Amino acid sequence: MRTFRAYLLNEAGKIKWGEWIEAGSLSEAEEKAHALCTEGTPTVELWEGAKLLGQIPCKTSTRPTML
Repeated sequence: MRTFRAYLLNEAGKIKWGEWIEAGSLSEAEEKAHALCTEGTPTVELWEGAKLLGQIPCKTSTRPTML
């Protein structure tokens, strides 16, 4: 099991909330991060340790592109 950190960003790109995610794979972590999308959250950043894996747009149902 791997540990990831998801940061919900506001419209200004500032962190408004962070959530720990436990997942067996990157794709599972992406799905869990996307499930955190709420009204007023345009983007969720997904991190593993000090490495930014990518930004997940909340306004789309398509799969995000990770870095």
